[in-house]
Formats: sequence, structure tokens, C-alpha cells
Amino acid sequence: MIILLIALAAVATGVLSTVAGLGGGVILLAILAQFYSPTIAIPIQGGVQFVSNGSRAIMLREHVEWPVAGWASVLLLPASFAGVAVATSVPEQATQIALGLFLLIVTWRPTWLRWRSEGSLPRKALLAVGAASGFLNSTVGASGPFTSHFFKAATASHVAFVATAATTQIVAHTSKLIAFVVDGFEFRQYLAVMAAGALGTVIGTRIGGKLLHRIDDRHLTTLFSIVLTGLAIRLIFRGLV
Repeated sequence: MIILLIALAAVATGVLSTVAGLGGGVILLAILAQFYSPTIAIPIQGGVQFVSNGSRAIMLREHVEWPVAGWASVLLLPASFAGVAVATSVPEQATQIALGLFLLIVTWRPTWLRWRSEGSLPRKALLAVGAASGFLNSTVGASGPFTSHFFKAATASHVAFVATAATTQIVAHTSKLIAFVVDGFEFRQYLAVMAAGALGTVIGTRIGGKLLHRIDDRHLTTLFSIVLTGLAIRLIFRGLV
């Protein structure tokens, strides 16, 4: 039953991401965290997002700015190990509260996560961006709301941004999975959930492509905010009681 619910949720988030340009991976993580502890939900979501970002990167591979992706990927693996060490060393309740608060910030105060400087971003600064991405991916499960603005500043066009960010996220999610597996995460035990989620996102993306420009994305944005807020509050409540 849980696998079916995750698959349906992945379809919905795939549609949402395609039509409204919202963070489907974030809301999928919030849904997974309702059924699993954060240290289980985060690597499961990583496996699903690996497929999602992989398909996008392959489709847009001619637009990838490889120097940007390369600089941002250098510290992803060690930062992921550091993030897993933190995530698995604190009580589960604290992780739930931290994840819930992060989701509320993503929903209602995303500007807190944005880079505010003007001009292009020096590529060597992407070393720090990659390190932050690896750490956030492994502790709160998502780094896109933080890193996307840096990648936009470092790439020449919107298409290049999408392609380069997706390519970097492949490395980020791979690093996260490696770190969690080394820490003891039973990858094979959750392979069916990952496969269902990955298939769901692919189907949702195709459905979203057909619905693009037919649905008012403002309504989806409102729905996204309401749903994510409810899931975040439930996580915080579970961590407090």
C-alpha cells in the first residue's frame, strides 16, 4: 500500500514540477517522511531524484556547462559523508523538526535561501556551493532551493541552468546514496519504493508536458504551498510529541 501511495505521489509531483516549475522533489520528500524516518526518506528520495534529474540531463546534455558542473561536484562526496554523519548522530525527533522547519522556509520564505549579489558567480565559488549542496542533500534531503540561484548566476541561459543543475544533482544524489549505504542504509530493501517513485515521476512529467499551458500554474502554486505546509507541520508535531 505504501509503495502504491508513493508512486501516486510521485506522479502528482512530476506533474506539479513540469506544469508549475515547482520543487516536486521537495514535496515528494515531505510525503516520504510521513512513512519513513528522515534518514530513510532522504536516500529513497535521492534514488528517485537520480532518475528524474538523469532523464533531464540526458535530454539537455548539449546545453550542460561542464566547467560549472565540474567545480560544483568536487566536494559533493565528502560533504555528503559529513551530512550523513550529522543526520544519523542526532535524535530522529530533531531531524524531523529540522526537516519540517526547512520545508516551511522553502514554502514561505524562499528568499532567505537566495544569493543576493549582482553579476556572475566566480566558478571557484561553486566549490563552496557544491559542499553546501552535498551537506544539505544529506541532512534535510534537498538543496535545490539554495543552489538554484547560484547556478543561475553561473550559467549563460535558462536552458544551460536547467541542464547544468540537473547534471550536478546526478552527482549529488549519487554521493548521498553512497554515503548512506556506507553508513548502513539497506539499499536493496527500499529498491521497490525507489523504482515506483522513479516510474511515477517519469509518468507525471509526461502528463505535465501535455497539460503545460492548459492549467493556471497559480492555482498549483497555492496547492503546493498548502500541501507542503501541512506536511511540514505534521513532521514538526511528530518531532515534538
